[in-house]
Amino acid sequence: MPPLHLSARQYRRPFHQPLRTHHGDWTERTGLILRLTDSEGAIGFGEVAPIPWFGTETLGAALTYFQALGSHPPAAALHNPPDTLPACQFGLQSALAQLKAPGSERPPLKPAQIWALLPSCVAAIAAWRSLWSLGHRTFKWKIGLAAPPQEQAVLAQLVAALPPSAKLRLDANGGLTVAAAEQWLCHCQHFGHRVEFLEQPLPPEQWPGLQKLGDRFGPLVALDESVATVAQLAQVCAAGWSGTVVLKPAIAGHPQRLQDLYQRYRLRGVFSAALCTPIGQSAALAIAARLDPNQKRALGFGVGQWFQDDWGTLTAAQLWAQLPQSGWI
Repeated sequence: MPPLHLSARQYRRPFHQPLRTHHGDWTERTGLILRLTDSEGAIGFGEVAPIPWFGTETLGAALTYFQALGSHPPAAALHNPPDTLPACQFGLQSALAQLKAPGSERPPLKPAQIWALLPSCVAAIAAWRSLWSLGHRTFKWKIGLAAPPQEQAVLAQLVAALPPSAKLRLDANGGLTVAAAEQWLCHCQHFGHRVEFLEQPLPPEQWPGLQKLGDRFGPLVALDESVATVAQLAQVCAAGWSGTVVLKPAIAGHPQRLQDLYQRYRLRGVFSAALCTPIGQSAALAIAARLDPNQKRALGFGVGQWFQDDWGTLTAAQLWAQLPQSGWI
């Protein structure tokens, strides 16, 4: 491969309102946009968007790595960043893939193909209508942020208000106790198909408890933080998990390794973009389309309304031009 020129620019994307999760309030998305250029002027863009509380590297570690690489890194470094840098692996592989196949960005998804993220607690009851009018039919709602009776009362109101064809996905971000998780899952059973699943009821380190919940409640339990990276996914698969896994290619690591695991274990995956810019989202969608071409379940890419910017309307080149030059690579 001829020498490639690497550039990187940092971004900040403030949310309209903090995104509340069990990990804390999230006020902005930060990351890096990469640009690879070959000797003939072809360009490939990639995104590095770590989420450290999901087990990835920090943004600081990614910055340090690219500063050390410099603007003309060796091919081996581009293809094989350390496994401790899964978001960097994804970003570089995305840029290399686009360099090989320019103009391969996927068309925008229709709202019915993606879930929409609702605000937490009682605010969800008023928020779903505008999202429904845009075409969304599947909604994600964070739980574990208030007392269970309070949230379960809101859930009952939400299910009663939503049209019968609407579906809900609950996400605890690992914030429940075993007793609370069992109670929540029993409660969800009362709503039948209206609640698709509950994501990550327990933290990843409580693997025996998660496995027992999966055995008892079957497809109503989904893993998220437990399978955030390729290394974590491999451990869970080897331990015998056969339920749903929520996969975020942008933080999982090397796409080929993700594909190998997905096909070897015949996983039931639901794909999500990890709050990426359109650059990371396009690359994640390409992976999702390759691994699950039928895509019968709504994808996790419905978060554009949370951001203050208009980046969803920009091409990769336009987005790159808006970002400040870093001065270091």
